[in-house]
Amino acid sequence: MSYRYGEYREGPDPLAPPYDVRSALDQMGDAVLAGANPSHALRDLLKQGLPGAGDRRGLDDLLREVRRRRRELRERGRLDGTLERARALLDKAIGQERAELFPDPSDDARLREAELDGLPSDTAGAIQELSDYRWRSAAARQTFEELRDLLRREVLDTQFRGMREALANPDPAAMERVRQMMSALNDMLDRDARGEHSQEDFDGFMSKYGDMFPEAPRNLEELVDLLARRAAATQRLMASLTPRQREELNQLINQTLDQAGLGEQMRRLGDSLYTRRPDLAWNTPERLSGEEPLGMGDAVSALEELADLTQLEAALRQDYPGARLDDIDEAAV
Repeated sequence: MSYRYGEYREGPDPLAPPYDVRSALDQMGDAVLAGANPSHALRDLLKQGLPGAGDRRGLDDLLREVRRRRRELRERGRLDGTLERARALLDKAIGQERAELFPDPSDDARLREAELDGLPSDTAGAIQELSDYRWRSAAARQTFEELRDLLRREVLDTQFRGMREALANPDPAAMERVRQMMSALNDMLDRDARGEHSQEDFDGFMSKYGDMFPEAPRNLEELVDLLARRAAATQRLMASLTPRQREELNQLINQTLDQAGLGEQMRRLGDSLYTRRPDLAWNTPERLSGEEPLGMGDAVSALEELADLTQLEAALRQDYPGARLDDIDEAAV
């Protein structure tokens, strides 16, 4: 048997000597002797980091990292990517249908062309009009179904992180399971509002639908927090768009949910989440200045992270009355 020895790479050196707290006390003592009171000296030490310990970063260093990450998110892309992608697929489907109709000299072909000419100019209205259209072109029919699948995945992903991947190849059974999950979730929230919920109820819900929640919440409170933060980020997305974009995207969302049989359930869920977490910034607009068009799910994720970073930045600044280190969320850091 042979052995090889090398540098430890799985994290901090487990054999490294513990940090010598005397260095921190010496620094605090120097600050006190220079006229600072002990609480201010400790605050400055926490902001600068422990002397001689590079792995124990100070609050100022963490604050700079948070602000750098916020800049990256703001420069990541545009919020109207789903609208842009939906319009492109719609135009593609209409173009494919026109190419199929053009060589046909029949009156039916001319009537269909007239129907296409009379479509509303807005994307949501055109999609609604075409929902019952009988496509002559197989390629156009496939493109239109691709458009509807895109909207279904993006809309559900705005509320349930990871749902987009679960519905990548949707089938009736998958959508029926989503409807059952939504109904069970709303019923559980209603029972909790009446004081009738138990941990056993939650465990039973997760045993059936836990794969739809990759964050693996441990109780109803954690699940509500996850869903409410994402729902609030969706509202911030809508508030960040132009009035015309907001109206068009809202129509697309409502159409998609109603066609999937989820409209009423999603509205119930939204009302429950807002009632439970009104403290979240539900309608505060954000500005993203990047060039890449983001889909709805990715845009909501970016806005959700921006909200987390804003809260973390406020805690790291420690410049409000009664500020304590306990206010800093270690998981967020």
